Amino acid sequence: MIFFKQASRLLIVISFCLGGNTFAKDIYVAKNGNDNNSGTIDQPYLTINKAASVAVAGDVVYIREGTYEETLRPANSGTAGNPITFQSYMGEKVIITAMEALNGFTSDGNGIYKTTTGWDLGQDNFVMNKTTVLDLARWPNNTDGDRFTLNSLRNDGGSQDNVQMDAFLTDSDIPNWNWSNGGSIMFYGDRPGSGWTTWRAWIKSQSAGRVNFDAIKNQNWIISAHPPGDLGDYFLEGIKEALDYQNEWYFDKDTKTLYVKLPNNEAPVDGQIQMARRTLTADLSNRNHITLKRMALFGGSVAIKGTGNTLHEVSLFYGSMTRGINPNFNSGANAVDIDWGSVDTVIEKCEIGYGDGTGVWDAGKGSLIKNNYIHNFDILGSYDAPIMARGGPNTRILNNKIERGGRDGIQIVSKNSEIAWNDVSRSNLIADDCGLIYIIGSNLNIEVHHNWFHDAYGRGNLKKAAGIYLDSSSETDPNPEKVRVYRNVVWNVEWTNIQINWNGTDIDVFNNTFVKNDGGTMGAWHKAGTSFTNVNVWNNITDEEATDQQGNQESESTWEPQSDKQNNLVDKTSFENYATNNFRLKANTPAIDFGREINKDGINYTAGFVGANPDVGAYELGDNWVPGVDWNTDEGPAGICYELPGETCESCTTPGVWYADTDNDGLGDPSSTQSSCSQPSGFVGNADDSCPTDNLNTCTIVHTIPGIIQAEEYTIQQGIERETTTDTGGGLNIGYIESGDYTEYQAEVNTAGTYDVSFRVASGTPGGSITVTSNGSTLGSATIGNTGGWQTWETVAITVELLEGAQNIRFTYNGGTGFLYNINNFEFSNSTLSIGDFDINTLKIHPNPVKSSFFIQGLKENREFSIMDITGRVIKRFNTSGSQNEIHISELTNGLYVLMDKTTNFSYKFVKKL
Repeated sequence: MIFFKQASRLLIVISFCLGGNTFAKDIYVAKNGNDNNSGTIDQPYLTINKAASVAVAGDVVYIREGTYEETLRPANSGTAGNPITFQSYMGEKVIITAMEALNGFTSDGNGIYKTTTGWDLGQDNFVMNKTTVLDLARWPNNTDGDRFTLNSLRNDGGSQDNVQMDAFLTDSDIPNWNWSNGGSIMFYGDRPGSGWTTWRAWIKSQSAGRVNFDAIKNQNWIISAHPPGDLGDYFLEGIKEALDYQNEWYFDKDTKTLYVKLPNNEAPVDGQIQMARRTLTADLSNRNHITLKRMALFGGSVAIKGTGNTLHEVSLFYGSMTRGINPNFNSGANAVDIDWGSVDTVIEKCEIGYGDGTGVWDAGKGSLIKNNYIHNFDILGSYDAPIMARGGPNTRILNNKIERGGRDGIQIVSKNSEIAWNDVSRSNLIADDCGLIYIIGSNLNIEVHHNWFHDAYGRGNLKKAAGIYLDSSSETDPNPEKVRVYRNVVWNVEWTNIQINWNGTDIDVFNNTFVKNDGGTMGAWHKAGTSFTNVNVWNNITDEEATDQQGNQESESTWEPQSDKQNNLVDKTSFENYATNNFRLKANTPAIDFGREINKDGINYTAGFVGANPDVGAYELGDNWVPGVDWNTDEGPAGICYELPGETCESCTTPGVWYADTDNDGLGDPSSTQSSCSQPSGFVGNADDSCPTDNLNTCTIVHTIPGIIQAEEYTIQQGIERETTTDTGGGLNIGYIESGDYTEYQAEVNTAGTYDVSFRVASGTPGGSITVTSNGSTLGSATIGNTGGWQTWETVAITVELLEGAQNIRFTYNGGTGFLYNINNFEFSNSTLSIGDFDINTLKIHPNPVKSSFFIQGLKENREFSIMDITGRVIKRFNTSGSQNEIHISELTNGLYVLMDKTTNFSYKFVKKL
């Protein structure tokens, strides 16, 4: 143990004491609990929020299986290194829901049924029938049931008055219903040069074939660039008269009555219909260092504002449901809302799916969004997306699988950010003129590298679905500056692989693969008075020469004419399998060595290339990188299927039995099981673990006395930790020992009598004492002083009397405050059996650690030895001869072993490794 490590742990202990949190604790919540209980595993609380009201830094709240209809809202913050953690109990299904099941439906005629509620969430009202999201009553109807298709009509006239802030739309087919009684319009205009977004507005009045509505928008372009007078797609919704089709609902806010119409006019049974009761499933506003882990959140969002908050292995569905009538360009509804003022938020290994608005909205600083599956967002078709990074700097979006967005896949304006190793697909499902990644702003300093961007197609006749889109905020502002795009693969896009608009400035496009586009490899909008500056296009590969599509203001080409073009290749024969979208390179093809070395602005973009020159495209020959998540999205991030609407996993009829692997040794605890169709996180298929809390599996070792007991081979312990030792023989010692800690060992004493006990100890403090007991009887005590350091070893000895036979020998450690000493081993010896011909001070094996063989030095005569693994199982036996012996152990696997003499029980530890 190194002193600074010991000292740092001591400082942590002191800081806990000064902070009033000397002992972190485990807190339990269960559906059979009571909030008047003590919160222990035997006396759990009933509600999560009772636990949240008492949990402080370092506490872990374990939630037992069940569905909890509440909002998780911590009363306190954690600290750096000691968060407050809320997590499911090992292997159990925990769901926090914002929904409430409804009962007592009665007929309202015409296949419509109604019931009353005690709440109204306004635009955030959200209704489900079993696993189906119901549509707010609308005209025309959603006949295909796909919420990403508009099922709209085309208006025949309209206009807007930006001064009076109102507008109108005409269509002779519009029913003359009372649309001003809570009705609204969705409009999407797709004239050339528009189509960036949909918008929604409240209807103020109506007449035959006409509706009048407000045009109140904070950004004038929302309607002015998509005006109803230019015609477009629309539908109307939100009044009871429109409740005429299956899977629709209407809510009367005055009477708080919900009306539903189900398939085949069936009557809802109690509990079949759920309606959102709360907007939040978890509220981490103004809280720091809170961790949510291994649970499902359903029907409500997570609000985050603070420092060091984390979501890990969380399944979050339908967290951003809203009607979407908003004066801004986006809905403001976010499944995960990382607010301004948030710092170092982590969203990792989560599934976040389904929402009218955004999946993850990041306005924080230093956020990490990593290894998540984020999908099916922006049903509104507005400026929402699976990921919207629109705030503080230093966002990292890494290793995610992102798919199905109504507009973009990722939209980012955050400076000094990195987007890497993501698999992004299926944007543009509603809106047009957007991309799989959409970057906007100036002086950004953004890196986009090692991503797959693919399969972006506009709906209907729309075609402007780009791969990488670098847009501009105005004619006078520079286009995204300091954007570095390298090692990306972009394919199957309906427009251009990469689109750069207006005053493109300081953009590097290096070593990308741009293939299978319908509109051109590169595109640009060179509006009058704009031009590119320092746009470098080097070492890229595309599959064919492109020509301008015509028909819109942008131009499409193979390589953008206003860029600096070097070492780019047009070829489709260089790929391993072009037809199946395997764009790794083949040897002896045109792409090999076609590139140039690129070392620019301190970044070596072609480091490690093989051959005379770098290859072109995203892959150097031999590369095999694959972006996206490292877990099976069909099984959920925690390996648990919660059987919630929207999950990709499926329930099975014959689940298997899985065993908890608490100590991560690959062996299962037969006393802790879970029934599941797929392997849950933290569980294994075997039940072989006799030591479920000890990954070295020492609890089965029986130590023979006389002999040496290695200190780390305890049966039970309190308060200690293992660490690597520098003492003779290597291996491990125990450390971080404080007063009151202990270790206990199973032993078999061959002969009753007097034994010398030698303690191999080291200490950098005044030390303390060690008391030896056997089967509860005190045998003696040794005093340990300061040896000069935590790895400066000395031997201290006492004499004890031992009875013959099996017994449990315990060493109890006492002393002052702080850490006392380290212990490597305990040696028991007596006068009837000495080590005789061994000279302990000269006996050694070398080298240690061992690769394939070692030598035993210091022997005075031949001996019979055995090699045991850490469980005490004999792996190998052999006899020595001569003064130096080479022992071959190449057949052993890596790990810690013990060399033992059969006659004297003298032992020596060594490590086998490659």
